[in-house]
Amino acid sequence: MQLSAQSFAQACREGGRQIEAWLRVVDREHGARFYREAATALRSWQAAEDVVQDAMVKVWQRCATFRGPGDPLAWIHQIVRHTLLDALRQRTVQAPREDPLHGDGGGLTPQAESAVRALSAERVATPEAALAERQVEAVFRQGFDRFAAAHPEHATVLRWVVEDGLDNAAIEALLGRTPGATREFISQCRKKARPFFADWYALVDPAGTAAR
Repeated sequence: MQLSAQSFAQACREGGRQIEAWLRVVDREHGARFYREAATALRSWQAAEDVVQDAMVKVWQRCATFRGPGDPLAWIHQIVRHTLLDALRQRTVQAPREDPLHGDGGGLTPQAESAVRALSAERVATPEAALAERQVEAVFRQGFDRFAAAHPEHATVLRWVVEDGLDNAAIEALLGRTPGATREFISQCRKKARPFFADWYALVDPAGTAAR
């Protein structure tokens, strides 16, 4: 089955098994992307499954409102993201997990300090340099994990902006906010994220030139 606007509109008109079959193809060919996005934001595959299933029910219920000739997959993805935002807003924010690469707030851990020294030296293609690169990546991942645990909605929106390239108009539609409020929210996302990446900034910019 071709996942076109025409086939989707026809399936919506006929309903029943036709729209069910259409959505089964969507789940088979694109479901993994939806589940992965939801699981990354919710930090739970079970919760992600619930979100995607709820979203597919909404697609079924709202398919008559789809207006071609737009991309039905983009329309469905937007519903998935709306459902994900609703789930994030309903969740109780959990305390960030302990970070083995992050100390008690008093500075860099010994591992991070070692990586700073390695990156401050003249770089050559050595095993030590490769280790430093892996440390940088690990520190970044840990920072984002802490950010997502503390501010899941902000982390999700920032990921859509940075990784998926969504512009302010797309974020505005997802958040249901005015353009000005959307710009302010994205600015808040960046401000809230910054403290969680302090170790990473120290690794990639040990002289602190980026902050000047």
